[in-house]
Amino acid sequence: MISVLPLHAKADVQMPLKQGSLEASYNVKIWQDTMKKLKTQPGIKKVVVPKGTYYFNATLNVPSHIKLSGINAKESNIVFSKLVTGLKVEENKNVGEGGIQAENVTIENLNIRFQPELKGASFVSLIEVSPKFDEQNYKNYKAFRNITIQNNKLDMKEKGSSIINLGRIEHLIVKNNEVKNSGLQNGISVEFTNDALFKGNIIDNVGRSGIQLYRSNGSPKKSDKIVIEGNTVTNWMQRFGKYNFEKSKVNHITPDIMSDAGIDSYGPNNQNVYIQNNTLSAGKINQSLPDNLALLKKYGKKAYPSSRVLLTAIRLSGAKNAVVTNNTVRLKGKDIFSFFTSNSRAKGGQTTKPGNILVQNNAFYADGMVAYPIRLFNGQIINKRGFELTKNRFSFSKNSQITNYYRALVEVRLASQKLNLRENRIEDRGQKLRYLVSAPAPLKELWLTKNTRNGKNWRDVRGEFRMKRVQ
Repeated sequence: MISVLPLHAKADVQMPLKQGSLEASYNVKIWQDTMKKLKTQPGIKKVVVPKGTYYFNATLNVPSHIKLSGINAKESNIVFSKLVTGLKVEENKNVGEGGIQAENVTIENLNIRFQPELKGASFVSLIEVSPKFDEQNYKNYKAFRNITIQNNKLDMKEKGSSIINLGRIEHLIVKNNEVKNSGLQNGISVEFTNDALFKGNIIDNVGRSGIQLYRSNGSPKKSDKIVIEGNTVTNWMQRFGKYNFEKSKVNHITPDIMSDAGIDSYGPNNQNVYIQNNTLSAGKINQSLPDNLALLKKYGKKAYPSSRVLLTAIRLSGAKNAVVTNNTVRLKGKDIFSFFTSNSRAKGGQTTKPGNILVQNNAFYADGMVAYPIRLFNGQIINKRGFELTKNRFSFSKNSQITNYYRALVEVRLASQKLNLRENRIEDRGQKLRYLVSAPAPLKELWLTKNTRNGKNWRDVRGEFRMKRVQ
């Protein structure tokens, strides 16, 4: 029997778990029985995972109104001995689509990981707050409210999918977590979510993106904004590229070039996004990414003549009304695609074209082969702004190469309405850049103000401009 103290007793609920790998089934039952009893009690209940290492072999549900806490993320360890979704916020199946199915849940101060060397492939996560994924469902409703995930250490051992999988949440905080070693997908994935803060997380060695805004995050309301602030993201795009290439070959499809970003908007319908004060770094000098090396070794130069898995730092695809400011980016090696890209996204019968995009006061450093330092598509004017890049620093090492045809800093690839470049500082030590802007597609307005290359005013542009203003 488990004795659960009522809320007015002001005592935490201590789970009587047992240590040791042979206690996994016992611990699952203790967890299930504890949560079942707590569901019947009013108010917020704090459940404590005590100091120790506890094994589980099944998914652990966390119902509404639970504050699940460890002693700290070093001492309270949850280890899954099977490749299953770890902690899952439990939905109330009696609530129909569009209603709030769970709310007021905190997960904090825990060390959650898979047991090393688990076998098999499975699209699971360590923490899941999301209904069952449905690629075809674009209805923008919420199922969860007031969710906090903080001060945890999460290690997926390169198995499964995304480490933290989030969807259809109103009011979300994900902060101060260490997130590493995802499977094929992301450190943190989120969709259909409003009013979210991702702050102070350390994310490393992920299969695809560090933080991915998949679709329909944010809204025109200021209160619904998505803030990605003060995170450190390293070594993304480590596994998904190889998986995508080989899956495409099996299906006789020409594989896409995979260049998902460290911080990534996939889209469509992402808006009111603030990406600020983050640090992103990936790649090694004179080296290719692991997926490219593995694919070249397996298929040879004839079948794999050039790298198809590339690094982008920040991508705003299918996003509008966004600010990218005070971030530091360091990319190295042979497989750099871009510092920053922005594009339209059409999916599920919906299309979002970028507009009102401000990129300001960022520092971008490259040491290697860079395809397109900045690449822009389909820009629209929203609130008098299309694409605006202001007071950024672009620094290329002496040995860096710019590999796009015109060796341009900024390429406007598809017809766009407005590009404003103002007071950007470019350090081109190897004199590899030729143009500030290349616009092979019509660009309606180009504004250039006090941009410098190696300390001198730089205005060299080429392409199709309807109106050009230089100051």
